[in-house]
Amino acid sequence: MPANDRPWDKKSRDDDDDDRTRRRPRDEDDEGEDDRPRRRRPRDERNERDEDDRPRRQPRDERDEDDRPRRRPRDEDDDYEHDRPRERPQPSNGLAIAGLILGILAFCTVGLTGIPALICSGLALRKPTGRGLAVAGLLTGGLGTLAGIGLAVFIFMKAGSASERMRDSNNMKRLGFAMHGQHDSTGRMTAPFAQDGGQVNRNLSFRVGLLPYIEQDNLYKQFDKSQAWDSPKNQQYSNIPIATFTSPYGAERASTQTPYRVFYGGGALFNEDGKPTSFAFVSDGTSNTIMMVHAAEHVPWAAPRELLYNPTGPLPQLWAKDMTGTQILMADGSVRFVSKNVSERTLRNAITRSGGEVLGEDW
Repeated sequence: MPANDRPWDKKSRDDDDDDRTRRRPRDEDDEGEDDRPRRRRPRDERNERDEDDRPRRQPRDERDEDDRPRRRPRDEDDDYEHDRPRERPQPSNGLAIAGLILGILAFCTVGLTGIPALICSGLALRKPTGRGLAVAGLLTGGLGTLAGIGLAVFIFMKAGSASERMRDSNNMKRLGFAMHGQHDSTGRMTAPFAQDGGQVNRNLSFRVGLLPYIEQDNLYKQFDKSQAWDSPKNQQYSNIPIATFTSPYGAERASTQTPYRVFYGGGALFNEDGKPTSFAFVSDGTSNTIMMVHAAEHVPWAAPRELLYNPTGPLPQLWAKDMTGTQILMADGSVRFVSKNVSERTLRNAITRSGGEVLGEDW
């Protein structure tokens, strides 16, 4: 029996056909479609569909094109500049910068950096760059130096004036101690004239009687208290400079001239006739009564040329024109600076010893 005709083989083939996926029966239309070749969609249709889906770009008009930056056409000069080597930037002038900084600092350092500023700026002018800064450094350095010199002179004058005023005050305090020492040892004060054995010598100053109290006892013993200060015997001693009697203003060493003088007469502390006086007669208070003043006029220290006080007459000149005031020694030994703006009434009240007046607020 042939192999293909075996009954069990046929049955096996039938079972395989049942296990396979059954296909839908093909009708005539299907056969027609399967026979036709498949055609691809035309490119034009696909492009139109794709273009419809993409965002459309707005057309550019002429105004937009005009707003765009236009590139300048390249000319021959551009080619020349491109071929030409580029110049290197000039280096900065360090000396000019240093000179300007030092010149500015000269205003803050009282001119100490002014000279270095001038030197640096002068050297910087020799260089091709930074000349403007160098000129500015010269100006600031010069001005700073001048300002520093002016300020130094001003400070020196102020310091000198303060030193002179202190020395002047010390001289007057020493004379006040001498007056109080004479009063304590003798019970009286001999101003404005000298005393000779209880006799008033109107030709000799009371300052001769103060010599023992200012460490000049040997000179005091050389004077003849019965003669005038400029007599042949006393003249040589009157010409001896005394530092305590010398004004420190403008004087580098001791002089025979003195500005320290006293008021006498007219109710002042000292009597016009030269009779000795005492603190017991000072009813206004020693702190309110003038004992001695630094007058504008200087006189020989041994000459009896004091300030005669007249209650109805003009007051003597107490301060120089270039001074803002003067030093005054009060009867209690204190020294105070009195301004030249003090009222005449207040000054007169301070001169008298027992007038009962009250010193004004300008004292």
